[in-house]
Amino acid sequence: MTKFKIVIERPLCISCESCVNICPEFWEMAPDGFSHLKGSKRSGRNEDRELDDAGCNIEAAENCPATCIHVYENGKKII
Repeated sequence: MTKFKIVIERPLCISCESCVNICPEFWEMAPDGFSHLKGSKRSGRNEDRELDDAGCNIEAAENCPATCIHVYENGKKII
């Protein structure tokens, strides 16, 4: 079964809210003003979450002007 891992490098986030507008079921703005991946776990200064279906996260990553959202499929980076 395909597994996806969504990662955000929070220090690179420019708070544009693009991910929130494209994929609000997974993204929200945190109190510190940066994007937060709902249901994610912290890994250092980054956040990540594993999913069975990447859903709208691929579009969110493709449209992130800071390129701080990454999508991995079965361990291989696709965005």
